[in-house]
Amino acid sequence: MDKDHLIELISSSILYEIKDSESTKKLSDFKNYLERLNLDQLRTMSKEFIL
Repeated sequence: MDKDHLIELISSSILYEIKDSESTKKLSDFKNYLERLNLDQLRTMSKEFIL
């Protein structure tokens, strides 16, 4: 998987868990954080969300 796909996968997993607007803002911040990670870090993180 490429980096963009992993970011979307992780973000959508989190979005599924949250519903209110304040949490949506936090999700945006988290997505920015994910974009700063390298591909190996994202792969490791995605395993946490997929399991």
